[in-house]
Amino acid sequence: MATKIVDVNYESLELWVKQINEKLDNHLVHVAADIAQIKSDLDWIKRFFWLVTGVSITAIAGAFFGLILK
Repeated sequence: MATKIVDVNYESLELWVKQINEKLDNHLVHVAADIAQIKSDLDWIKRFFWLVTGVSITAIAGAFFGLILK
Protein backbone atom coordinates (compact mmCIF):
# COMPACT_ATOMS: atom_id res chain seq x y z
CA MET A 1 0.00 0.00 0.00
CA ALA A 2 2.83 2.39 0.71
CA THR A 3 4.21 1.84 -2.79
CA LYS A 4 0.86 2.82 -4.31
CA ILE A 5 0.91 6.16 -2.45
CA VAL A 6 4.49 6.75 -3.54
CA ASP A 7 3.58 5.92 -7.16
CA VAL A 8 0.64 8.35 -7.09
CA ASN A 9 2.79 11.07 -5.56
CA TYR A 10 5.55 10.37 -8.08
CA GLU A 11 3.09 10.60 -10.99
CA SER A 12 1.60 13.84 -9.67
CA LEU A 13 5.12 15.21 -9.18
CA GLU A 14 6.04 14.29 -12.77
CA LEU A 15 2.88 15.98 -14.02
CA TRP A 16 3.63 19.07 -11.96
CA VAL A 17 7.22 19.26 -13.28
CA LYS A 18 5.97 18.78 -16.85
CA GLN A 19 3.47 21.64 -16.44
CA ILE A 20 6.19 23.93 -15.06
CA ASN A 21 8.53 23.07 -17.93
CA GLU A 22 5.78 23.83 -20.45
CA LYS A 23 5.13 27.18 -18.79
CA LEU A 24 8.84 28.01 -18.81
CA ASP A 25 9.16 27.06 -22.47
CA ASN A 26 6.10 29.08 -23.41
CA HIS A 27 7.35 32.01 -21.36
CA LEU A 28 10.62 32.08 -23.28
CA VAL A 29 8.69 32.22 -26.54
CA HIS A 30 6.64 35.14 -25.25
CA VAL A 31 9.76 36.96 -24.04
CA ALA A 32 11.39 36.52 -27.45
CA ALA A 33 8.22 37.81 -29.12
CA ASP A 34 8.13 40.80 -26.75
CA ILE A 35 11.75 41.64 -27.52
CA ALA A 36 11.03 41.43 -31.25
CA GLN A 37 8.05 43.75 -30.77
CA ILE A 38 10.18 46.27 -28.86
CA LYS A 39 12.85 46.12 -31.56
CA SER A 40 10.31 46.81 -34.29
CA ASP A 41 8.73 49.58 -32.21
CA LEU A 42 12.06 51.43 -32.27
CA ASP A 43 11.84 51.95 -36.03
CA TRP A 44 10.34 55.39 -35.36
CA ILE A 45 13.75 56.49 -34.03
CA LYS A 46 15.34 55.74 -37.40
CA ARG A 47 12.62 57.66 -39.21
CA PHE A 48 13.02 60.61 -36.83
CA PHE A 49 16.80 60.57 -37.33
CA TRP A 50 16.45 60.65 -41.11
CA LEU A 51 13.86 63.43 -40.87
CA VAL A 52 16.12 65.57 -38.70
CA THR A 53 19.11 64.80 -40.94
CA GLY A 54 17.21 65.70 -44.10
CA VAL A 55 15.92 68.97 -42.64
CA SER A 56 19.41 69.89 -41.39
CA ILE A 57 21.04 69.23 -44.76
CA THR A 58 18.31 71.20 -46.51
CA ALA A 59 18.81 74.12 -44.11
CA ILE A 60 22.58 74.08 -44.64
CA ALA A 61 22.16 73.95 -48.43
CA GLY A 62 19.62 76.78 -48.30
CA ALA A 63 21.93 78.93 -46.20
CA PHE A 64 24.85 78.20 -48.53
CA PHE A 65 22.86 79.15 -51.64
CA GLY A 66 21.54 82.21 -49.83
CA LEU A 67 25.09 83.38 -49.22
CA ILE A 68 26.17 82.67 -52.80
CA LEU A 69 23.19 84.42 -54.40
CA LYS A 70 23.39 87.46 -52.13
